[in-house]
Amino acid sequence: MLLKPNEVQKVANMFMNAAHEDEIELVNKLYEALKGGNKEEADRLMDEFIQDIEEHFSLEEEMMREAEFFAYPMHKAEHDNMRKEVAKVYEEWKKSKDASYVIKFLEEVFAPWIKLHVATMDSVTAIHIGD
Repeated sequence: MLLKPNEVQKVANMFMNAAHEDEIELVNKLYEALKGGNKEEADRLMDEFIQDIEEHFSLEEEMMREAEFFAYPMHKAEHDNMRKEVAKVYEEWKKSKDASYVIKFLEEVFAPWIKLHVATMDSVTAIHIGD
């Protein structure tokens, strides 16, 4: 397991919490498939992961726009940077099926990023948006 559910803090918005919980579950499944050498399952989960990232970020961005959140540009910029990183990893996976490359990204980039992003950006955003 890469991310324990309690490692990503809860925020003051149930929709954001649900999106985070779903994403953690998906990332853990992907991580286990990669570590276990199940490339077929990992391939399916990589497709799901890139789609999930877009849906998760788009949901938050829509809520921020509707609430006229003051830090929307900064928060969206963080999302856009991670979108680019995930897309790069996805493209590399589709070309090479190199599990170690994706594992390294999940361990060293994505897991630390999601914990920090939720604790900082998402927690402030959730307070502004409310439940």
